[in-house]
Amino acid sequence: MSIKLQYDLEFQAGIYLDDRLQLNSYMINLQLCTNTTNTAQINIAIARLKCFVYVELADTVFINRGVDGHGEMLSALGVNVTTLPEDPIDQIVGIMLYCKLNAIMEGRVTVTSLHISSKLGDGVWYQYDEEDKLGVFSADNWWHLSSVQHNSIDQDMLPDNVVHVEPNAWIEYGLMWPEAEPVPANQTANTVVFANFSKNEDR
Repeated sequence: MSIKLQYDLEFQAGIYLDDRLQLNSYMINLQLCTNTTNTAQINIAIARLKCFVYVELADTVFINRGVDGHGEMLSALGVNVTTLPEDPIDQIVGIMLYCKLNAIMEGRVTVTSLHISSKLGDGVWYQYDEEDKLGVFSADNWWHLSSVQHNSIDQDMLPDNVVHVEPNAWIEYGLMWPEAEPVPANQTANTVVFANFSKNEDR
């Protein structure tokens, strides 16, 4: 039986728009639907969602990937960069989150509707749900991958002192699906680790 949930998120990020770097704060309202009766998988799906927003997107800078060289320059300086197919207005950030959060939860839980508002957006709420078209996000790119990747910067072009994102970071976070975890020889049942990712005030 499917269970409908509501989950709210708040996070801060920068946007690079009109040759200016500005700080923004986002409010997200998610309508979710579970697609499994396996409680462990539901918990891991929600933990992945929180981890991606509060850890991977922590202090990120949203930037249009079409702005030549700027994303690579910021990344080379050690900035956490998130590349988007268009300018980082609220609606674009919202559709990206809709796609990416669904991708990382891999069908265990589905985002059916997402509402987004921001401080720079003057409190206007943008709504997106499963019946709306993806537009530029229809193209295959990182926002359809189940990994934590959130930019399209060629990592091979970055200096050696820049930390590269591991494609299987879910292993490091302890957020692999139970059936995918190796079982020690002396253990007969799966052990599920429940992670509590929240806003990192000390980051």
